[in-house]
Amino acid sequence: MTLNQVDPEPVLEPHDFTAYTAMTPPETIAGDTMDHPEPTKFSSSSVPWPGSTFIIRCATSGHVVTLLNGEITLAAPGRLDSIRWTCVETKGWLGFQNPVSGKFLGHDNNGRLICSADRHLGWENFCARMKPEGGYVLLMTHQERLWHVGVREEQGLEKLAKIGDGASGATVWDFVKV
Repeated sequence: MTLNQVDPEPVLEPHDFTAYTAMTPPETIAGDTMDHPEPTKFSSSSVPWPGSTFIIRCATSGHVVTLLNGEITLAAPGRLDSIRWTCVETKGWLGFQNPVSGKFLGHDNNGRLICSADRHLGWENFCARMKPEGGYVLLMTHQERLWHVGVREEQGLEKLAKIGDGASGATVWDFVKV
């Protein structure tokens, strides 16, 4: 080799490369988690993603978001009520449409969860934020803030609603892909 001459790039053979693959857990399957709805400290939630259908489960009680007689409630799994929610995306916001009714999960003037909207608009916008210990908090817009979705008591009854912007007491949700 003479001065100012550059060594050519070495030609690497296929056996010269080392392949690394990430270990990823399998998807959560509804049958696995719905057979044992006992609450766990660490959740095994799927990622809420547009185009997929989920059962939205409270991580502490094991109860699921249910459309029952036109009202949204938390109920034990295994009933014949409507518990599946198809995740959609509009303008970057998540929305959850009940495939049986065709309506979207949203909130009313008092912040209670309802399922009556024909389209995914502002009152049907959700944000799902992953918690470090597992599961998600669900957030909905409230003026210029995001409020947690959880359980609040009204006249002695538990209702699903927007409960405020503080993280204390926020309900942790699991998304069980079906």
